[in-house]
Amino acid sequence: MHTLKPALALLTLISATASAQYHKYDVWEENFTVSGLLGAVQYEDLKFAPPDADSGETERVDVSLLPQVGGAWTTLPRGDRFQYGLECSFLLGFRFDKINYLVAGGSGLYVSLSTSMWTFDLAGGGYASLFLDQGRKVRIYAGSGPLMLYANYRTETDDGTTTDDDSESVFGLGWYARTGFEFRVHEKGMLGLGARANWAHADFSEVGGSSEISGIALFVSYTAGF
Repeated sequence: MHTLKPALALLTLISATASAQYHKYDVWEENFTVSGLLGAVQYEDLKFAPPDADSGETERVDVSLLPQVGGAWTTLPRGDRFQYGLECSFLLGFRFDKINYLVAGGSGLYVSLSTSMWTFDLAGGGYASLFLDQGRKVRIYAGSGPLMLYANYRTETDDGTTTDDDSESVFGLGWYARTGFEFRVHEKGMLGLGARANWAHADFSEVGGSSEISGIALFVSYTAGF
């Protein structure tokens, strides 16, 4: 009996040590995670005609590439290494440009054009993730669902004598899908890379744009558990 006690104590110590090496992603205290997102989105042909442009003018203002910041929140995970649940995310995109272009007709008059583009989308849906190792240090994930998009395009033109301001705001509904991978950098934090595709019906045709917005975003993510 006396010889069994040291053996049992050793087994208990080994078991406790092994358990400490495995940190379950779904036992983080409040059972949800928050992610910070930083990246950029490349929209498909997000271009606008300059204000007061003639019908035959080919000059276009290209704001297809926008930096983005945002966040995501996931909750209700189910499962062990393979997990699924619900998520909600938002992304804010912005861009400022200033260009000069020649007025059609060959008058030699250049117009200074300042533009700003803002986009904000709020999305939510389901997600699934899979830890690739027993230590739960590397995971891949994917999520998809509907989104709401608000976008504002503003212009200011100056031809040397007069200054004109104009803006167009749109609201649209659409869909998103995202995927990525993360690796654990400490007990309750993961760092990774991700991609997000989105589409929304947003009619910018009144300012020489398209009737929908679609693009792909790439971002760095940091996820913390609470």
